[in-house]
Amino acid sequence: MMPRAIEYREYNPSDIGYVRDIIEYDLGYSVLPDELEGRINEMLSRNDYKIFVACDGEKTVGFVGMVSFIAFELKTKAAKITALAVSMEYRKNGIGTKLLNLVENYCRSNNIGLVSLNSGLPREGAHLFYESKGYIKKSYGFVKQIE
Repeated sequence: MMPRAIEYREYNPSDIGYVRDIIEYDLGYSVLPDELEGRINEMLSRNDYKIFVACDGEKTVGFVGMVSFIAFELKTKAAKITALAVSMEYRKNGIGTKLLNLVENYCRSNNIGLVSLNSGLPREGAHLFYESKGYIKKSYGFVKQIE
């Protein structure tokens, strides 16, 4: 789909339904609306989280979430992209690039000197996208479910 002029802005509560749809249908993660809304509200109540969205009219078609933090080994603060997704029908239109640029510009403006992210092993297209934007494959990510 060829979008109209896409608007980029910070997340607001009216975006929740579209963000949930992108998470569920485009990323494949099942998430209950009330739980997602609670998590997003908690994120936005803190100063270290930011969420930016891309909108085609009233419809949110992409989003990026990030958290800033202090690392032991760095002289500056760092940020981690916790999610970046664009609705399937809007991909390949520069929206992901613009969302990534919003994070990087926010980091520059807030003395954050490093951006990191994780990308699932099977998401090879995403890996190529990040590498094309100057991101370097530097480490392995490990997870453990705590019960």
